[in-house]
Amino acid sequence: MSLKVPSLRGRLLALIVLPLLIIVSIGTIALYYDSEKKSQQIYDKLLHSISQVILRDVVISEGDLLTEQLLETLTDTINDQIFYQVRDDKGGSLYVGYANPPELPVNTIVKPYTPVFFDSVYRDQAVRVIASREFVAALETPDWVTIYVWQTTIGQKRLLLELASSAFVTMMIMLLSTSLIVWFGVKFGLKPLLDLQSAIMKRSADDLGRIKRIVPMEVSSLVNSMNKLFDQLRSAFAEKDDFIANAAHQLRNPIAGIQSQAEAAERSKTLEGMKQRVGDVVTAARKTSRLTHQLLSMEHVSQQSIKSEFQALDLVKLTQETLANLALRAQQQNVTLSLECKESQIELHGSETFLSEAIDNLIDNALVYGCPNGGKIDVEIKLDDTDVHLYVQDYGKGIDPELITKVLERFVHGPDTNGEGSGLGLSIAKTIVELHDGELELLSEGQGTRVHIKIPL
Repeated sequence: MSLKVPSLRGRLLALIVLPLLIIVSIGTIALYYDSEKKSQQIYDKLLHSISQVILRDVVISEGDLLTEQLLETLTDTINDQIFYQVRDDKGGSLYVGYANPPELPVNTIVKPYTPVFFDSVYRDQAVRVIASREFVAALETPDWVTIYVWQTTIGQKRLLLELASSAFVTMMIMLLSTSLIVWFGVKFGLKPLLDLQSAIMKRSADDLGRIKRIVPMEVSSLVNSMNKLFDQLRSAFAEKDDFIANAAHQLRNPIAGIQSQAEAAERSKTLEGMKQRVGDVVTAARKTSRLTHQLLSMEHVSQQSIKSEFQALDLVKLTQETLANLALRAQQQNVTLSLECKESQIELHGSETFLSEAIDNLIDNALVYGCPNGGKIDVEIKLDDTDVHLYVQDYGKGIDPELITKVLERFVHGPDTNGEGSGLGLSIAKTIVELHDGELELLSEGQGTRVHIKIPL
């Protein structure tokens, strides 16, 4: 089951537009409360002005009710009903206006020339009230009066709705405009990536050439990484092709030899001749089996990271077991194997299977090239503060100086081997040691060959 990953365009739009939508929502709410505050301030100032007009009219009319013309003018101006009351500040007697005005909030004191605004309910309608104390000098007896003016809030709510709607429409226009700009920006901004995708999709499976297309700076690191990957793949495929070609070449001759010897055994007229030919077939098959095993080992080491198999191991015990497995073969070749180590146990962190394979290849290499007609192979293990050293010494002809470095490569061996060996043993051992962060050194001075392996503890 394949998982659908959101497109880069969709992710960019979501990451930009969604936060923008949240900001617009918060801004709209803030604008609503700001509009509410402003509409309240506008109507409070208007209510204060109306209270002053009413007080002036009352003084001029000497306590008569407001004229119908003035009330209609005020009502038409603010689209709300106006109610008022002017009362004597000392005795509390009513000069003019409506009885029973909305009550002041608890613990509220109206100070001179300091109007108090509050919300209340009058005749089942929400009203906004102003209460103030004014000194009127135009009366027969100058005195302080308390004036109440209250009005319904229909007009204020209508104004609030208009202001909030205008703000919301403005924010929506900004949101849609910004989203459209972002969409076009993302679309054209991603065009180089889409062109790169199209160019890569047109490539064939065999085309591992470097990408030379000019891309934006933000994508250049991705393209560089892809080019490095292509380089590694080309190198790996080339190495694989070389390995397959060399392996086919190495296996061709042994298989042809087995076939010809088997045919010779089939044509043998005597039992002795047949036994001799069958023995040759067995020997050739054994060599071919060894070659095949080494080829598989080389391929396994080159493909797999063996560090996933690392665990604690005893190098002394591992070496002893490897020598024991080769003891019979050494005895058949009249070769003496010896192991010298002062330590009874040396613990390493590594792959027991592959280290055993490396030591086996070194001993096999010494048996094939160093002691083909008998001799001695000395194995020595030494320990210092940071590393363990393993030496494999034979006393054969040695290696020509010009071949010292070459024989560590695959399928390379000396000219005097008479077809013995595959040229893989040292290469496999070197690869395994390097995967253990170690070093393999080959020395051939005087008589014999000495292999030195150094692996950090």
